[in-house]
Amino acid sequence: MTSNDFINGRSTNKLTGNSPEAKRINRAIKKFARVDSNVLIIGDTGTGKEFTARSLHAMGSRKHRPFVTINCSALGYNLEKEDIFGRESEQSVTIQRTIGLLEKANHGVLFLDHIDETPPDYQFELLQVLREKKLRRIGGTDNIELDIRIISSANSTIEKKVQQDAFRKDLYYLLKTLSIKVPSLKERKQDIPELFIYFLKSYCVEHEMEIPAVPAEIFESILEYDWNGNIRELRNCVENLVMMSPDGELSTGFLPFEIKRHPLDFLEVKNLKGVISEVETYLIRKALGKFAGNQVKAAKLLGIPEATLRFKMKKYAIPKD
Repeated sequence: MTSNDFINGRSTNKLTGNSPEAKRINRAIKKFARVDSNVLIIGDTGTGKEFTARSLHAMGSRKHRPFVTINCSALGYNLEKEDIFGRESEQSVTIQRTIGLLEKANHGVLFLDHIDETPPDYQFELLQVLREKKLRRIGGTDNIELDIRIISSANSTIEKKVQQDAFRKDLYYLLKTLSIKVPSLKERKQDIPELFIYFLKSYCVEHEMEIPAVPAEIFESILEYDWNGNIRELRNCVENLVMMSPDGELSTGFLPFEIKRHPLDFLEVKNLKGVISEVETYLIRKALGKFAGNQVKAAKLLGIPEATLRFKMKKYAIPKD
């Protein structure tokens, strides 16, 4: 199982889940894999864009050919032009050649990850090579014919970058013959429990651990959380829970801080009237403190008449000052 499979919750080529959104992506993968057109995959961080790209490759006609990834956010930093285009130089009576990533992807699939973060000078050179389907190594004189299927991934802000001329329109439309929008996890919340259980079982099997019990409070918490880091964040949450909780049962105390407890978890389960009085006392004191004891402003903030506020202050023995 690869790390990418682990992120997405399957060692198959389907996204985990039965939500309409997951089914839509799986249908698109199946259809797009049958053709050889370029595909642009759009989605937020951690949603499974690379998984979608690898699924397209694994189900397509080039599945036995190379799948080569270029991290476009690293171009000009960890990746230089020689790494992409290769190099050719004559030394003595021999020719020294460095094969670049574009050439390594020939007859296979090239995955341009984070294409929206490509520096402007690389955008132009990539456009020339991909449009003409010919590559010339740096320092070389001969053109190499390219037969590559291009799959790209980008954040949902790429369209805004195109409109602002921060990303070339011609390159954008060359890459976007077909497109897939991968939904965020909060758009497919009904898949969260299934993903959670998958990650839990996978992690425990990988580390030869007993699968612990999962309290209902954990499912309540993970369904309420927004998961801005999407599936990757959910996977990390599961790993943290398993590692930190006592053996045998997961503990809500080791959920990420943002989803650790409901704001009213401090209340004890008891007579409902008593609980209501605690909450009202707390909110009235807080509203009065916010406005230095001004009852008119506090009542307005609380959405109650001033007379009601004064009555409750007397009822709960809340001082005026």
